[in-house]
Amino acid sequence: MNESIMAPTARRLVEKVLAVRPGERVLLLTDPTRPASITRALARAISAAGGELALMYMDPVTMGGVEPPGHVAAAMKASECIYLQGSFAATHTDAVREALAAGARVVDMWGFEEEMMTVGGAVADYEEIGGITRKLGERLNAAREGRFTTPDGCDMTFSLEGRECVEFNGIAAEPGQITACPDGEGAIGPVEGSAEGVMVNPVSVEHGELGFVSEPMRLEVSGGYVKSVTGSPTAERFWRILEEGGNAACNIAEFAVGTNPGCRKSVTLREAKTAWGTCHMAVGDNRTLGGSIFAPLHVDMIFHHPTVWLDEQIIVRDGEIVGL
Repeated sequence: MNESIMAPTARRLVEKVLAVRPGERVLLLTDPTRPASITRALARAISAAGGELALMYMDPVTMGGVEPPGHVAAAMKASECIYLQGSFAATHTDAVREALAAGARVVDMWGFEEEMMTVGGAVADYEEIGGITRKLGERLNAAREGRFTTPDGCDMTFSLEGRECVEFNGIAAEPGQITACPDGEGAIGPVEGSAEGVMVNPVSVEHGELGFVSEPMRLEVSGGYVKSVTGSPTAERFWRILEEGGNAACNIAEFAVGTNPGCRKSVTLREAKTAWGTCHMAVGDNRTLGGSIFAPLHVDMIFHHPTVWLDEQIIVRDGEIVGL
């Protein structure tokens, strides 16, 4: 794709999303599998805004929540603005948490493809998305219990008592803020040990060996942990991944509702999780969401057509946000 076509979105990422100012230390972290054209477009926009750019490559990862090497983490902590153009999310890592605590502004662009610079969720109206996400956040913060079901047979309940929503609204212009691109979700960490029920047939699983799922999958959850994943070879592979990560990898770490009407549900993994009216649950590390569980991964499972209750009131009905 011609880089001039990408320039408007690159400028938006620099001038609005992180609001890079002249003289700020900016880290652009990528890996060799990501589109170099996007890297160049971002680098040009950062330099044009007066940012002091450092470009760093690291080895690709196959799932979210994998800690970057120590020297990469040190570069992140020393930066004021960070663009994460990796293969999977680094949001749920100590490296990002420490950078945020030091005042960095972060945008996680994992899995970002060339076409996403011109269509889909990245070019949506983020003022509108921000307003919807704030309303969702208020509802999640006030709720004591959540539940979601799907036509395929999901039925999950979990406590939200004392937990606070993290509003990913597409903008991180203040110190210590993080967002993603494209973004638009209200995410919250269920209370440890509280999740119960069953998840059936996620549309996608954010792991390099899984992705969009076409085979049956059933996850049994009890006492806040996934106890089994069955139904197909894909399901068995997911269960092995969780077993390799230890018991903490099976922790129900996150519940979230997507609020971006521009995101395409079944085109890229990056867009699927924030598409309007979808929901996702994650397993693994939950510390970015106020929890206490350390795990070597954080993997989202995305579901279409959910119905979501907060304290018995429906806020999403069959994939449409209705109760805000």
